[in-house]
Amino acid sequence: PCAHAPALPALGLAPGLAPRACAEELGHTFLPCVLANLARAPSLLDGSERPLPGDLWRDSLDALVVPADACGGAAVLALAASDTLVVGVEENTCAMAVSPERLGGGVVRVRSYMEAIGLLAAHKAGVNPACLTPTVAPIADLEVPAEPGHGRSGRVSEEPGERSELGAAAN
Repeated sequence: PCAHAPALPALGLAPGLAPRACAEELGHTFLPCVLANLARAPSLLDGSERPLPGDLWRDSLDALVVPADACGGAAVLALAASDTLVVGVEENTCAMAVSPERLGGGVVRVRSYMEAIGLLAAHKAGVNPACLTPTVAPIADLEVPAEPGHGRSGRVSEEPGERSELGAAAN
């Protein structure tokens, strides 16, 4: 797990400051609070630990959404090599600067979180994300073998306005 805290300019000291908040007031980063709650953050398991209720396993995850330039973390690296859909969102930038291209594939890049939600909905419905882009591959010609007893074979074209050989023979 990792954590970050903002670094803010110094504030004036409050006269009724609670003793537990002193470190927060003097540090200007709120880092003690972040570190105190870091124990609750998920950690990666190597399989030697006894599973507990609520543990997440790589095989139980269907998708992971991360900032597009934050693809260098251990979770992303492990999931990009599996069947899990990893989505990188370009509008959320971070200091890690590890793009999906540096992984060599396995991450689908989207522009916004709204686009990521649409991709997740399509993925859940079983729709191939490549079919949702404006550059869909053309439909290839289909070779139809001769049917026994009919003696017809030919090419079926899927181009608009073009009659297929089988369609012309049937007319």
